[in-house]
Amino acid sequence: MPDVRGARILPPEALADLRRAFRAEVAARLPRLQAARVGSGPEELADALRAAHSLSSSAVVLGEPEAARVARRIETALAAGELAGVPAEVDVLVRLLGAWR
Repeated sequence: MPDVRGARILPPEALADLRRAFRAEVAARLPRLQAARVGSGPEELADALRAAHSLSSSAVVLGEPEAARVARRIETALAAGELAGVPAEVDVLVRLLGAWR
């Protein structure tokens, strides 16, 4: 796993808690993104949008800037209703966050 930014100022137990929380978040939110496809209903798309936003924010905090950028692109595409490229971007995000699953 990558180094966490600011790890020198966080107590080890706090850092471990952040990592555990992110691992659980990845496990819960990636499937929601994988479910977002052309033809998905508005509730599924809203759920996927929230998942992308959350993963983007959390990935930055935990030192995963590329994953954060990809999640942000997914969020932007979902918000614009441009779903055609979302599955490929989700595949990239799954690869980038694989160590966290």
